[in-house]
Amino acid sequence: MSDSPPTAATLSSWLRRSGSLPRGDVAQVHVNLDHRAPISSLLFLTVEYTADAPTDLPRRIVVKSPHARSSGDGAEVQFYRDVASILTSPPLVRCLAVVENSDTNRETIVLEDLRATHDHPDWPIPPAVNQSEQAIDALAHLHARYWEAPTLGHSIGKLNTEESLSTMVRGIAAHLSWFFDQLGDSLTPDVSKLYERVFASSLKPWMRLTDPRALTIIHGDAHAWNFLFPRSGKGPAYLFDWQLWHIDVGARDLAFLMALHWYPRRRREVETPLIRRYHEALLAQGVANYSLDDLWLDYRRSVVRNLTYPIIVASRGDKPESWWHRLECAIAAYHDLGCDELL
Repeated sequence: MSDSPPTAATLSSWLRRSGSLPRGDVAQVHVNLDHRAPISSLLFLTVEYTADAPTDLPRRIVVKSPHARSSGDGAEVQFYRDVASILTSPPLVRCLAVVENSDTNRETIVLEDLRATHDHPDWPIPPAVNQSEQAIDALAHLHARYWEAPTLGHSIGKLNTEESLSTMVRGIAAHLSWFFDQLGDSLTPDVSKLYERVFASSLKPWMRLTDPRALTIIHGDAHAWNFLFPRSGKGPAYLFDWQLWHIDVGARDLAFLMALHWYPRRRREVETPLIRRYHEALLAQGVANYSLDDLWLDYRRSVVRNLTYPIIVASRGDKPESWWHRLECAIAAYHDLGCDELL
């Protein structure tokens, strides 16, 4: 795909090849918004179909592709091609077409535009309690469908090894001195010592991923602003932006959502009931041999792992306003949940 919006003929071809348009054609395309995110372009379109097209096709759609200067790694296309087939909408936004990378097209996905009925909180306001429950329900649905699936690490995703995990964490730790130097005395001595202690440990919270028990597919970037909540307040939430999906414990998404992004007072208020809600939702969907204590342990391990996030985003050049509050949230959760004992 070029930087120009797709023509009606091109869009018809994409939808037809993906099976969303078994008959008829796209007759007209109107661009409502051209949004340039950091790594991708999103075109919000209104389309008209010929009279013989299926009547359930949405008129408002989103065409998403990496910028021309970025080749992309195909993760989101791969998700919709290989992973999404056994999931439902909701919690997935309905995908109408997946376009593979080629000489004439960049990897592209075509999604239903739900902005008329759904929205997300304004950054950095956390979701309301009912929205938090909707987010937890969406994550539980996602995780339960791939819970200990035999396809994990074979046809779907890649499993971790001690070597791959150690290499990844040591690579992050290599930026630690730089991180300390950049922040100077803004980073208190107790926080510096905490980071040194974590990275000098045997990395048990990460090595948990070499145990196949309770592994599943996770979103990988499950902050509240990657959910779409119903404007009416009632109904399910949707998840979007799947560039970071991978195999992990489901609790990783929960810790990312709550412990990395919500300030301590808010998190302490809702954390326990939401974790219980998630566990009950797993059980209701057939997940067995995973106790509430197991979930809490995986959640706390994931809270330890949250500490790497500020280093990762700071080292790639993101401005402090995008990660400083996450640093504060991650450290508070680490102390609140007694995570030192997990090292």
